[in-house]
Amino acid sequence: MNSLHQPSAPPPPPTSASAPANSAWILWLLVMALFSTLVAACVGFLKVLDGTSASGALLAAGAAFGGTAVLCLAVVPAVQQLRKRG
Repeated sequence: MNSLHQPSAPPPPPTSASAPANSAWILWLLVMALFSTLVAACVGFLKVLDGTSASGALLAAGAAFGGTAVLCLAVVPAVQQLRKRG
């Protein structure tokens, strides 16, 4: 019997220790979204108390949500770079 021995597939590259696991990353995304929602709700509430129209308050809340979410997402690579240096 002639059987050809086929080489096995190469092993996957090792994952970096600083990269968070998928479940941890999903949890952090959820925390970032909830924090951004809290900031947006506070801004919207303060704008309504100030006498701004509903559309103006909604626009300000949306901008606050977007800004907070971008800042939260920008912090992750910055912290990873600081950990690599330290």
